[in-house]
Amino acid sequence: MNARMESLGITPQLLLEVFDIPVSFHRCLVPITGGVTSALMLSQAIWTSQSLEPSADGWFLRSQEQWTQETGLSRWEQETARRALRRSGLLEERRVGMPAKLWFRVRADAVWRALQAHAGAADR
Repeated sequence: MNARMESLGITPQLLLEVFDIPVSFHRCLVPITGGVTSALMLSQAIWTSQSLEPSADGWFLRSQEQWTQETGLSRWEQETARRALRRSGLLEERRVGMPAKLWFRVRADAVWRALQAHAGAADR
């Protein structure tokens, strides 16, 4: 740590607090989802799906707050990304219970087909 940073109040402890766990996503999803925000949300959904029990049939529960904690996306960014992912058939949603909770499922077959189609288009 240099003296200039310390004079600004930037300490190693502060840097560790500010630079928390990084958020990453699969870049290959950007062209098939229409943008970085949707690709980030789909990447997180795929990652979440990988740890599900087979009995879940791919469905997982996420609140708006959980999406924000995991991805940093605001409510509005989430809603826009969800709409794009639903329209493209890459993500399914269902509301269950009272009060209703929102469940999600990645359509892995649709993701794979979209990736193949994009790869085929890039080869032309």
